[in-house]
Amino acid sequence: MNLETLTKEFRVNGFVVARGLFGTDLLRDVTAEVERVVNNVVASGGYDHMYFDDETKATGGPTDSAVRCVFRVQDRSDDLRDLLNSRLLCDLARTLLDDEPVADGIQYIDKPPHASYEFPYHQDNAYMFFAPPRALVATLALDNQSAESGPIACLSGSHVLEILPHVPSGVLGASRGLASPPDTATYPEVAVEVEAGDVLVHHANVIHRTGQNRTAGHRRNLGFIYHGAGAVKDIQAYEEYERQVAW
Repeated sequence: MNLETLTKEFRVNGFVVARGLFGTDLLRDVTAEVERVVNNVVASGGYDHMYFDDETKATGGPTDSAVRCVFRVQDRSDDLRDLLNSRLLCDLARTLLDDEPVADGIQYIDKPPHASYEFPYHQDNAYMFFAPPRALVATLALDNQSAESGPIACLSGSHVLEILPHVPSGVLGASRGLASPPDTATYPEVAVEVEAGDVLVHHANVIHRTGQNRTAGHRRNLGFIYHGAGAVKDIQAYEEYERQVAW
């Protein structure tokens, strides 16, 4: 992992891929632990930080394949919480943030085979509310992800923008989307194809989305969220957002 090269690309584009950051053995262990957590969440029921791909399955006997999102995964696994605070990820976050990283949490998102839903264009800082916007998400691909599988698509260079107006999206797991279409002429879209074990890091202000999964395989991601110690969270704005989501 060449941190200097990754940093230059991150500064220009607002996102970068650390190819093969997770080796075969580590990826196998992490994937197994994620599967254990997801199965346990489904079996326990009533976990507040979980959404199903089809909510009707939640009342008719949910399965792990029906889970769309699990948030605050670190609360369910000591091993994954240790990974969130590991040197492997924190060194990467520290370099890209140019600040001491503060670990915020882990989110799991799965697009099952032939999932038709899409996460609309949005900026993560419309949920995070950090100023300055010194925050990022490092997304570990648990599966190979081609353009047909609905991978994360980023608008190159859009991290320089302020937070744009957002409105409720109506999509479970991605509560807000841009109020107006983004300027893809100035900030061209790049669908980031990755292999299992790659880590896509995107800036909290970069505009991004995901499309439909048109393949027969799962598209599973594990996102590790960090902000810089010098960034301040707007607690009032965050609490108002939480109230809106709850409503």
